[in-house]
Amino acid sequence: MSLTIYILCYNRPDSAKLSILSVLAQSCQNFKLIVSDHSSNDSVRDMVREAFQNISYVRRSHKLKHLEHFNLCMDEVETDYYCLFHDDDTMHKDFVKNIFECIWKFPVAMAYASNAYIETNGNIERRTAFLSRNKYELIESPQVLAAKYFSRHQSGIAPNPSYVYSRHMVGGIRFIVDGGKYADVALLLDMLQVAPIIWINKPLMTYRIHGNNVGGIESIPDRLRFLGYLKKHKEIFSGALIQDYRRSFIYKNVVDRLDNSRSRRKRVIQSFLNYYYLYHYTRFGTYKALLLRAIVKWGIKIDLR
Repeated sequence: MSLTIYILCYNRPDSAKLSILSVLAQSCQNFKLIVSDHSSNDSVRDMVREAFQNISYVRRSHKLKHLEHFNLCMDEVETDYYCLFHDDDTMHKDFVKNIFECIWKFPVAMAYASNAYIETNGNIERRTAFLSRNKYELIESPQVLAAKYFSRHQSGIAPNPSYVYSRHMVGGIRFIVDGGKYADVALLLDMLQVAPIIWINKPLMTYRIHGNNVGGIESIPDRLRFLGYLKKHKEIFSGALIQDYRRSFIYKNVVDRLDNSRSRRKRVIQSFLNYYYLYHYTRFGTYKALLLRAIVKWGIKIDLR
């Protein structure tokens, strides 16, 4: 069982250095590390040459879009498994060890991901990326994953950098290059039509949200682009989930951005929201989801490092 860890870099030498150090400090060293750099300058290259002369470094064209960069790594990988790790996140020392244990336990999964601590502008939050009472969460279908991402009463998600993929199972599935900031979700939903995904409840990385990444940036065009993806696969996703998505990630955001409370556009969108609220809170599934989330939240004690 072989693993390649790519650290995908773009113009962030200081955070990339911390990310590289966290990978090199793994308790299990059974992996190949590649720094894959598509920076628009030489800052990452110079840092690697100075601090990490013995690791594999690959310089990519700075003209690559970030999803093209991801796909290029997926095309080149030769090991059984691979991880597309980000240059502004850090691995905990037992990340690789726990991933291998999970692979041995669930060998037919498409991908494996872990929980994470969330660092926002230098501060570790009290919550983890997702809440669960189980050691492992089995994600068996696109519907289950979509609900975890987009239903109003979900309990969080595993961050994209924590995913380790099976090269054999993934095959030719790739990121949609023009899919926007939610192309990673579309990739996972496509994968789940082939095989399940496993989430490890233990936090094995720190996911950093800061001013220089897109994690906290809202994009209505990208939300609409992803709505198109859901509607294109409406035979898979329920109408209720698509309505939840429209309400929480499009209509509500548009209303919040319209300062003129008397505008006709705002009144029309607000009417859609009012209809949604009525529909949503007359569904049994709404209260079932609320109850399950409360049970999970009350039954968990989160330990900060």
